[in-house]
Formats: sequence, structure tokens, C-alpha cells
Amino acid sequence: MKIKNFLKFFAGIFAVPMLFASCEEQLSTNTLSVEPSDAITFLASGNDPVLLTVTTDADSWDYTAPEWIEAVKDGNTLTVNAFDNTTGGSRSGRIEFTAGNADRVNVVVMQDSQSGGNTPGGDGISASVLDSESGTNDVNVSVSSTSPELALSVKIVLESPAASDMDVKLVLDPDYTEEYSYTHDDLECVNFPESGITLANDGVVSISAGETESEPLSVELDGSSLEMQKNYLVSLVVDESACPSGISFSTDGKRINYLVKKKLPKEIKNVVYLEVNNTNPLNLLEYKLEDGTPFFDVAILFAANINYSSEEDIVYLHNNPNVQALLNETEVYIQPLREAGIEVQLGLLPNHTPAGLLNLSVAGAQMFAADVANACAQYGLDGCSMDEEYRSGSSGSDLFNPPTSGMYLCYELKKAFEEQCDWPCQISVFDFGWSWSMNGVPSGYTAGDLVDFHVANYGGSSSPRDGMTLKDCSGKSIECNRGYECDLTESEARQMKENGYGWCMWFAFHPQVGGGLTNNAPRIDPLIEAAARGFYDQELQEPTGYYTKIGEGQYDPTRHQRTW
Repeated sequence: MKIKNFLKFFAGIFAVPMLFASCEEQLSTNTLSVEPSDAITFLASGNDPVLLTVTTDADSWDYTAPEWIEAVKDGNTLTVNAFDNTTGGSRSGRIEFTAGNADRVNVVVMQDSQSGGNTPGGDGISASVLDSESGTNDVNVSVSSTSPELALSVKIVLESPAASDMDVKLVLDPDYTEEYSYTHDDLECVNFPESGITLANDGVVSISAGETESEPLSVELDGSSLEMQKNYLVSLVVDESACPSGISFSTDGKRINYLVKKKLPKEIKNVVYLEVNNTNPLNLLEYKLEDGTPFFDVAILFAANINYSSEEDIVYLHNNPNVQALLNETEVYIQPLREAGIEVQLGLLPNHTPAGLLNLSVAGAQMFAADVANACAQYGLDGCSMDEEYRSGSSGSDLFNPPTSGMYLCYELKKAFEEQCDWPCQISVFDFGWSWSMNGVPSGYTAGDLVDFHVANYGGSSSPRDGMTLKDCSGKSIECNRGYECDLTESEARQMKENGYGWCMWFAFHPQVGGGLTNNAPRIDPLIEAAARGFYDQELQEPTGYYTKIGEGQYDPTRHQRTW
């Protein structure tokens, strides 16, 4: 669930020492969790109560619930049930929990309608509306800014064959958008323009006798008028007033939702390594192309560490106070980037212990991969980036002997991501210090199966390994802070694109005042402008703001106006 953070830092935080101390005290928040936290679905009537367990270190906790929910608080539990639904339609809401100054926790509750929510009896047949390609009823799709038309198709799937020919009518449900938003972690979305939606056959889906699936119904979308990166919802629902007898749709099964975004198809993407000990990630939101597309595609939080404890004989993920602060406040500093279309990866780096990314045994790789995947799932990240530097010492532990390879760790990471994360996670590699002989790739796999893209050391370009193409490689790597190989012209950018490279790397970009590094935006912005023209034939919107880091483990979410 989304976690809302309401802490605000005052502009004069450093003016009075006592004020600084009081602000630090406010950062110590209470904890609050509710189990189970998954959405609760009630039938229209005849439900059993559900027990929710509340855990908090605050002195007390409280809740608010929809009026159709019966709730009884007893100690650290809340017993909830739904009153009989006589409204004629389904309904949904959320129970909100509060405790001290902890982040609020929401549990979504939904209830079926009398007409469509219960399992049919007798000769009734359960049915669902599904996307023809994915077989699901909640689908994310995108339209291209260069080709904004999109053809989709939906179908009706029956639990058992139809006894006779029948028709089911689907209609647009623009009133559902608000409900969709808060049942999907308060996702901000608006209705797709109805003028851009065409339903074939007036939305009527036909099912022949003896069949369990209908013929696909064409849904055509014209996204010409959409804004870039904005979330648009197309929600189609069964017209229950004209629904044939003998079939029944559940609340979830009677509708299909398409969440649509308009994106620029990029032949070359930009990955930026942020020195988060110094730099506020929100600065990346200032860099947009003229059509509103973010210039940067992947942000790497550089860096978390792989550590080894000889006392416990474990390898584990270690985050310094700055990395951990960003993860703890993921809704403030990480999710806004993802919502804007920028993926966020966790950088991984050895930390002067025997543990590295290239020398783990099978057991060590499995242990560390599980730890990394858990962090990505917990904090909402899009994978990890590998950089083998600063490993020192040796150990006879079974976690290192016999050693495998970095490719085996990638293999275990891919498995762990699939098990723990509900979204695709990628693995990227920085060439420096990495064994690019690619030895140790597990049997049946190629390097391209396990590494999504890799970037070269400063000034160089990476080359494809087994199973890769130039689209998985960087044509340029720029060190922004110290100025190593710090140049890029429009013609060079065009040549990179023509040569077929898929990535450009930017390291230690620091477009802000303060944070321990010199503001390098005045030097780097012209390079980004040249890249925008060469890569995308677009101008860069002029960045007008910046965000700061104000101390160890402290970042400021306040946008400041640029004066340089």
C-alpha cells in the first residue's frame, strides 16, 4: 500500500540550532502495520467476519470505515463484516488505520452486488470479461507518440459451455475512475477521452452455444490528444440490465480496465548513476523533453553494499544512512520518479569485505539475491545495478567456496525477483571491475538472458556478449562530476543512434546547490540538450527548479527555484 509522508522541512532549518534539533526529533515516527493487508471482498450477503490484527508501538490506534462496514475494535484486533448489500450495485471503500505519528495504513474493502456477485446456483454459469491477449482483466498498455492508435480486443470466458447462443453487452463506465484510483494505491488517473474509443458491434459480444469463449470484440483507441506519461483509464463493464439469464459475473469479473499511457519510443535510453550521499533524486524530474517525456529513463541509487559478517557467516544487503533514508521515504523520493516514467534501480557495490558480486558460492548467491529482491519488493524498486569495486580480504566460508561467477548471481537475482516482485525487475552492469569474459553462465542461459543492459567505463562503449545486441550496450559513458570524458555533441549523439546503441550513461550528475558536490548542471545541461536533439530530435525543456540534500540521511522534498 502507498505510504504517505507528511513531514515538511522549513526553509530556515539551519538558522537556529534548536530548531534543527526539534526537526530531527520529528523524524522519529511510530510504526504501524495491519495483517492481513490485502483487499477484502465480501459477498452481497451471508458473509463471515474478517479479523484484522493491528501492530504498533504508539500508545493507541484508531480507524475509520465506510458506513456499510460493521467494525468491532478489541485490543489489537478489528473484526469487520459487511452489511447486506441492497443497493443494486457493487460497492467499495477502505478502512483507514492511524496510530501516533505513524504513516497511515489503508485496507481496501469491496462488496458484490446481489445481481452479479454471488456464485450462481442450478444451471447458472460463472463468466468473466478478459483481455484477449493477456487473459487478465486489469491491463497496462501504452500508445506511441509517433503512432498513437492502438487496437485491443476483449472476450467473455465462461466456466462451462453455453447452453444456447447469447449476447453480452459491454459499455464504458467513466464513473469507475475514482474507485479504480483508490483501490490501486491512490493511483492518479483520468478518463480516456470517449471520442477516442471505438467499440466494435456497439459493444455486443456474442457467445455461441457449446462454446466457453466468445469471439474477440475489437476495442480501438486513438491517443492523439493524450498528454505524455499521464495515466488514462478505459473501463468497460457488463450491462447487467441486459445480461442474459443463466450467466453470472462477479464484481471483479464483470469489468475490464485498461490503464493507458502515451510514451515516446526511444531508440536510445539514458541511465544516470546518482551519488545519493550527495544528490537528491527528485532533481531528475526537472529534465523533460519538449513533449513532456522524461529525459532520463533509469536512475541508479549509488550505492548499497554487499557485506559479509564473519561472526554470523552471512552475506547481506547493507544500506548506509543516505540510501536507507531514501528507501524509508520511498513515496517521497523514489515513487515520484517511477510515476513519471523513470525506473529506479538499487546500485550494488562491495564494501571492503571478502563479499563481492563475482566470488559468491551457490549458497552465497542465493542468500544475497533473496535479500536484494526483498528490498526491491518492500521499497518499490525496478531491479539492481552491479559494480564490482572495493572488495578486499578473503574467507574460507562456504558462502564463497567454491566460487561461481557474477553471472550466477544474476541468475539467482532473476529468480528471486520473479518470486518476490509483482512487476518486471531488470539487472544492469557497470563494466569496471566486472568479469566480462562471461564465464559461469548457467547451462541453458546466455548473458543476454540474465543481464538487461551494461554500460562502459568513462569514455568507452560496451559491446554485446552472448545473447545481446548493441541495444543492450552503451555508446557513451560520461563522468559528470570530475569531468572525465565529459563531452557529447549533437552529431555524436546522432551517430550513436545510427550505430544502433541502446544506452547512454551519466555518472554523478549533481544539478543542485549543496550536498557536498559542486553543482555540475551548468556544465552538463548543454550535453543533455545536445543528446535530446541527437537522440530524439527534440529540445530539452529548460529546467527551472532543484532539490537539495540537507544532511546525513536527510533530503528536502521542497522544490527550489534555480538562480544560476
